[in-house]
Amino acid sequence: MRVTFDTLSTFAIATLMAGLSATAFVRTDAGDPLKGWTNGAYQRGFEGRFEASIPANEGAVAIWAAVKWILFQEPADGAVAGKDGWLFTAEEFTEPSDPRDFSSELARVSRALSKDGITLVPLIVPDKARMQAQRLQRGRSESFTQRYAHTLAAIQNAGLVGIDLRKTLQIDAAFMRTDTHWSPEGARRAANAIAEAVQELEIPRAKVTTLATGVTEFDGDLMSFVATGPFRSRVGPARETIENFETTVATKGGLFGDVAVPVALVGTSFSAKEEFHFEGFLKQALQADVLNLSHVGQGPFVPMDAFLKDRSSFSTLPLLVIWEIPERFLTSRSTQK
Repeated sequence: MRVTFDTLSTFAIATLMAGLSATAFVRTDAGDPLKGWTNGAYQRGFEGRFEASIPANEGAVAIWAAVKWILFQEPADGAVAGKDGWLFTAEEFTEPSDPRDFSSELARVSRALSKDGITLVPLIVPDKARMQAQRLQRGRSESFTQRYAHTLAAIQNAGLVGIDLRKTLQIDAAFMRTDTHWSPEGARRAANAIAEAVQELEIPRAKVTTLATGVTEFDGDLMSFVATGPFRSRVGPARETIENFETTVATKGGLFGDVAVPVALVGTSFSAKEEFHFEGFLKQALQADVLNLSHVGQGPFVPMDAFLKDRSSFSTLPLLVIWEIPERFLTSRSTQK
């Protein structure tokens, strides 16, 4: 019975799609026929006519999303479709809308923290589109090619530790297929790279244990741009899973002396979202407690501004600050100096 229902519903969707598609196609005017096919005018006109042909409700939106995905492998504005069902945020294909000059920000933050005896370690997370370039349908602008290298150079020129994550994250499992962010495996690898880079820094240690707690289904944040709804099982994108982890920190009284938590993590959703477990992996790699001051949806600079402003209210300050910064928030123009 279930198979029969799926078959009938798929046939109904296909019939509706065909009817709407035929209407949209007939009504599409792309000017010169030959040029219309070659310059994409037919596709754009078809999409516009089709979208105008369906009623504006949730079911119709799902149908339209399914049509766009089946016919064009095209998500809504805000995401970019790659090969094999991979999705990328459109932010990695354009310059940031409200950029700050990275070198200036780095100097400002480093100067403020050094006055308090705090070591700053910037962590630049390379674009998913950079690390999974083989899965892109089209290349990115040449202006992005050297952005990561120029950013690392700026960090080193400022006299700070530069951690190059490009080799660290150069595996398929380092990023989620339908999400903007790294995977737990990518987060774990990044945490280990940090621990290796600061291994000579003296910070109070703790006994930290991280355990895998199972695997669950996962819908990435980019799935909102391919809202195929009830048709997803038939048209895609395919679902993915994510491994879950739990980290515990056992500390002894007086172990830290005057330092309550020796490490602060300031960053974006890469650090703030629990499902990727970067905070836990960082604790595990450092064998130290970590205070997570990261925020979702504010970029890398606003959380750091807040930390610098509020640090005077802390009873004790951390010895080490990890500043996690996704590459896409940096303009290529400000790093080419």
